[in-house]
Amino acid sequence: MTPEEGHEAGIANVGRIANAAFAAGTEIVSFWWGSPANLVERSPSEVQGIVGSLERFLQRGADGLLERHGARFEAVGRWREITPSLGPSVAHAASVSGAGPHRLVLLMAYDGRDELRAAADMLRGGGADEGEFERALWTGHLPPVDLLIRTGGEPHLSAAFLLWRLANAQLAFPDALWPAFDADMLAAAYARYAATERRFGR
Repeated sequence: MTPEEGHEAGIANVGRIANAAFAAGTEIVSFWWGSPANLVERSPSEVQGIVGSLERFLQRGADGLLERHGARFEAVGRWREITPSLGPSVAHAASVSGAGPHRLVLLMAYDGRDELRAAADMLRGGGADEGEFERALWTGHLPPVDLLIRTGGEPHLSAAFLLWRLANAQLAFPDALWPAFDADMLAAAYARYAATERRFGR
């Protein structure tokens, strides 16, 4: 595939996997569609493909998913600054959002270091307790992450992804590339998660 074809295949899979996750009882599905570096340092043609595939998904592909599950939609990150053309598509997806409890969260032009710096700046270095600091985060209204799946077999995180929210998350690094990641692989990741006893320091 060309990079553009790969992005189209990847965004199509977001809908399929989110549908399977919601059907399995997951309340919140977050997907990361680009860091600031992805959108600034790659070639203009590839960035156009990244943004264009997301626009098409939000304008058309997300409608059925959100309506089927009554899911709310929101976008987090610096997308207004870095990819302002997404505004109408984000607004459209928000307009067809349901009342929840399911939620589809897009992280676009997102870097966890930016989120932490923004929270620190908002608090102006004050002695915030944990709750106050969380409320200052872009993702402060979201619960902690239970399971993070990074496809492609690369056992690392990028751009400090959801750094605060991942404090107690279980991490999965399946070998399949994202467009090939399917509902059976998701179910296997869920099964491993369910079979793991978490002690949380106790």
